[in-house]
Amino acid sequence: MAVTSALTALFNSYILGTSSLHLQRLYTITLFGGAVIRFTDADFDIKGVSPSVLVNGFSYSSGGLRVDAKESKTQAHLKLGTDTDSWTVAIVPRPADLVTGAPFPDLVGSIPFLEACQSGAFDSADFQVDEAYFGGVPAWPIPPGGVSPVGCRTIFAGTVAEVDTTNIAAIFTVNDYRALLSIQVPTHFYQGQCRHTLFDAGCQLSAANFAINGAVSAGSTASTIIANGLPTPQGSGTYQLGRIVFTSGNNNTFQRTIKAWDGAFMLSLLNPLPFAVAPGDTFTVYPGCNKLLTTCQQFNNTINYGGQPFIPPPETMGS
Repeated sequence: MAVTSALTALFNSYILGTSSLHLQRLYTITLFGGAVIRFTDADFDIKGVSPSVLVNGFSYSSGGLRVDAKESKTQAHLKLGTDTDSWTVAIVPRPADLVTGAPFPDLVGSIPFLEACQSGAFDSADFQVDEAYFGGVPAWPIPPGGVSPVGCRTIFAGTVAEVDTTNIAAIFTVNDYRALLSIQVPTHFYQGQCRHTLFDAGCQLSAANFAINGAVSAGSTASTIIANGLPTPQGSGTYQLGRIVFTSGNNNTFQRTIKAWDGAFMLSLLNPLPFAVAPGDTFTVYPGCNKLLTTCQQFNNTINYGGQPFIPPPETMGS
């Protein structure tokens, strides 16, 4: 964001001691798919009145995601030269809506924020930090819609490198855009196994075409799901390395990777679910793929296979 004449005047008057200066940070996260999340660390909403103040006049909410849990303040690593700068920040979603009591109200699409972090929703997302400047602390009561700043400026921008999660927070590590200079070219290497993930843009198969609905049976635990009458999936013919997404119960919207399937009714999960399961809880389950050509043939999708299984190993290429 460009520094406007009004913001320059505010800086000058602050330096001369004729006015006060109050700032708040604005956070903009643009997901790989194009969805945008905007929030602020202020105790009040911040709204834009024109593109010169906030990009396209967007507003930033203070009522959802919170920034900087206690003892976990924002850390910036900035240096001269062409080395990559970084920004680390803890983001804390609400465990429940204070008005309605609804659990996990901060969503990414339809998925709770921490669950979205764990499932890779923020991989390669753009992350921008701006500062909004005011000529003093805004007076209460704050008007509906928030307060407009005198001006804003961008202090950091980059892509999300790592997301670590705890039970209450997600710690984002962001590298500035100079990190893109370290990407190896070409991005794809010759390898035997497929480089795609089942149902991604490279695989081109639709997950909806392979989804199977089921319900939890008695004897299930947070790590082992028993589902009597669960049919064999299409494609690979196994749920191993697939995923399960709960559609009701305490674990509604949570998903887990399936590490094993007994071929009949028992699904063993790679990580346990956060809450206990109950008979009758519904879920949707998807088959798995071990990235081998023979498995891709079972999916009838070899045209999109992303590996080169017939290249000889390096030990024999020179012989």
